[in-house]
Amino acid sequence: MGLCVRHTGESVSLTVDERKRLVEAWLKMRPNVIAHVGTDCLADARELAAHAAQAGAKAVAAMPPSFFKPANAEALARTIASICAAAPKLPCYYYHIPSMTGVEIAMIDFVLAIEPLSPNFAGVKYTGLYTHPGFMDAVRVLNYKSGKFEVLCGREEMMLEALAVGIKGHVGSQFNFAGDLFNQIREPFAKEGLTASSSNALRATQLRGIDLISHWSDVGAAHPGVNVGKAFMNLAGVPVGDARLPSLPLDVPTKEAAEAAFRAFCANAADASPPLYMCR
Repeated sequence: MGLCVRHTGESVSLTVDERKRLVEAWLKMRPNVIAHVGTDCLADARELAAHAAQAGAKAVAAMPPSFFKPANAEALARTIASICAAAPKLPCYYYHIPSMTGVEIAMIDFVLAIEPLSPNFAGVKYTGLYTHPGFMDAVRVLNYKSGKFEVLCGREEMMLEALAVGIKGHVGSQFNFAGDLFNQIREPFAKEGLTASSSNALRATQLRGIDLISHWSDVGAAHPGVNVGKAFMNLAGVPVGDARLPSLPLDVPTKEAAEAAFRAFCANAADASPPLYMCR
């Protein structure tokens, strides 16, 4: 698996019908779709998983309920296994993002608990790389039974670190409009790895990716409550509209700040070869 684009975490703000129509719309454009089906209502999650399978998705993934949170690995495993069972012929991934869900369970414990419950469980989309035990935990999962389960990196700014420990798949919002930038890390690494001759160029490219995230996240930090990442998608030519409440709409000063940050990033990236698609 290579790069997977994702939306901006707003699936949980959509109705079940909207989420079904969104999956169907993506499948008309791209055959390889992993449908996120997680929701606080387990019955809705199962319905979405079954729909994704019927519609032709290649896999399903789910975050856990985040109000009544799974209290331990067993509770989480039984919850995700129930969702996986609604699409039994598809690979099923767990979306580990404790910074948003508050579910801070070691993924190796979860994997051990779900393995006997879910024959189609395929692995973990690991966004909790900043949360202890982070990379140590991801590596344990990656090496469990000689790589039986896949680990996908959910932090594009840590792509090089993920590749270095053997993670091959990546899921990130930035890939919606800057996939070519991150492919300039992934593709050379696949050919040569991190060597004395490749390391400087690879690290410089990763720093450019970190710079991209900093440009929009700094605007968001100055104007809390707005989704500037989604604004960057619009500025890059991916028309996804405004974020929904409780994300606040961009007022004129915030929109101007986002546009200025976008232009600043592209000016700093003017020497990129080939030129970045988002800056053309």
